[in-house]
Amino acid sequence: MSQWEQVVDQLPPAEYPDHAVRVERAVREIIATLVGHPVSDVPEAGAKSGDVDDERPRRNEALRRVRAGRVAQNLLAEAVTRCAVEDAADAVWLGASLADLGEAVGSTRQAARKRWPDLGRVHRVRRWVAGHADDLVTVLRMVLDEAPGYAAPQGSADLLDRTVRALDRSLWAAVADRHSGSVCDPDTGRPVRWRRLAEVVDGELRTLVDLAVPTTARSDTALAAGRGVLAHYDAVVAEPAAASA
Repeated sequence: MSQWEQVVDQLPPAEYPDHAVRVERAVREIIATLVGHPVSDVPEAGAKSGDVDDERPRRNEALRRVRAGRVAQNLLAEAVTRCAVEDAADAVWLGASLADLGEAVGSTRQAARKRWPDLGRVHRVRRWVAGHADDLVTVLRMVLDEAPGYAAPQGSADLLDRTVRALDRSLWAAVADRHSGSVCDPDTGRPVRWRRLAEVVDGELRTLVDLAVPTTARSDTALAAGRGVLAHYDAVVAEPAAASA
């Protein structure tokens, strides 16, 4: 018996049939949708000796369902994989380590890193953002406050203006997240607090710092602070995977 068969066997006997029936019902619905699609076409099996009544067409229908079942199996496997990737990323944004992920799927931290290679980076970014949130908000506000002192390269004035306004909106949303009472988006239920702040740094702040030209000492100081934040962010992203939890 496999590890996951043993896990399934832990379902209380009174609950197992209900879960099994719901899964089977969903699978049957998918197969019923696919069976009429050309993807479920199978070669005509032809007549068999001893066929009676409607055996031949019924046999062909059953063979189409067999093929549709294989298609459904692959679609379900892809869907389960996508859900697992999304849920694993959410868990890391909520503070889980690779070791925690490994434990959740009955493997090791090394196996989890191999299965989800991008999540070591997410773990490092989340840890850094959560640990420096106050400082990040302070620098972002400083960069915004000094926006009147920025000039744009020729032909980029509109882009600079849009970037400043985008940073203002994103910073407002990130600050609202911190006072919402939950780290998750109320509409999607997915973690958003640290992810949104990280996206502000790597998105709007990076674009603004690369684009803006300071025209005052204060705006020069603000942009220098922004470059300092980005240097720290880039160092965290580039940190060797072996340093991840």
